Amino acid sequence: MTLLDPADSPNWPTARHNMLRLLAASGAGAGADFAKDVLAGNRQPRELLSHRPVADELTEQGAAFRRLLDKIPPAELRDLRTHAQEAVRHEVDELANLDIEAAEAELRAAAEPPRASRPSERRDEDDDWFDRPVMEEL
Repeated sequence: MTLLDPADSPNWPTARHNMLRLLAASGAGAGADFAKDVLAGNRQPRELLSHRPVADELTEQGAAFRRLLDKIPPAELRDLRTHAQEAVRHEVDELANLDIEAAEAELRAAAEPPRASRPSERRDEDDDWFDRPVMEEL
């Protein structure tokens, strides 16, 4: 089987740029910080694996992905492997044609901490006492 290199796709430069924008918009983690640095021109994408915080984050995620793959039955895993190359092509094309502004806005909104709601006016039985006239009979 010939392996597909995503970088061979004519859509790859746009897909990679959009992927970095989405990662930066996600807001947290070493990967997001790295993506922000690349987009700002302070780093190059090729430095990804030499940047220790990102490498550590990828190692953790890779181990979790491996545990997930180990749970898939062998027959289903073989089926997934046969479709992997087409899935890579599809993902590259989808990333390249993504409405990136809308996706970034959605990610930023999800990454923002929820706004503190105004506390509702809390009342208890003592509050009624202050509403009574001073000389009211008890």
